[in-house]
Amino acid sequence: MDPLGLVLDGREGRARQQSRILAKGLAVVQVSLNIPGFPKSLPGDIRCADRMASSVRESVRSGGGKVVSETGLLNGAGYAVLIGVLLEDEGVARLLKERCIALEEEFPWGRAVDVDVITTRGSLGRGEVGKPPRSCLVCGDDAKACGRERRHDTRSLREFISRLFLQALQEEGVSSSSLGPGSCSSSLR
Repeated sequence: MDPLGLVLDGREGRARQQSRILAKGLAVVQVSLNIPGFPKSLPGDIRCADRMASSVRESVRSGGGKVVSETGLLNGAGYAVLIGVLLEDEGVARLLKERCIALEEEFPWGRAVDVDVITTRGSLGRGEVGKPPRSCLVCGDDAKACGRERRHDTRSLREFISRLFLQALQEEGVSSSSLGPGSCSSSLR
């Protein structure tokens, strides 16, 4: 299968898993990676996504929510962690989205990770909680506009994100040579 086919097939796999979680009456918090180009993996990416998922779980619990399920999914769309969360109401989902945005902004590499909150009404966007659009990693402008207009070449974006992930590994004391693209010590796979 060609790279685009792998990505599309992977996205369908994520959507199926989201539907399974939503069908149980749960909200989904999806932690996925923003890796341009193909393959949808870079050294340290899964470790960073797992770190973000751990922070999300803590945030859910501290906000009064309950983590019911968690699935790590590695496919052509890259790595994602789908967390099934029991929330009291839509207002709590909005608060959770605000907390997830704060987590994306807390870590230096957090903007290379996307944390989505999905309810039966759909995915909560940044605008719905009064936050501006995601900013571009390279220039700080609106990330969607940069992507749509292809302002930055894929290779330089991948190199930039790779440096962010490797910096995170160094902060953790993990040797980057021990991790190949997409490898990690996660038990979620």
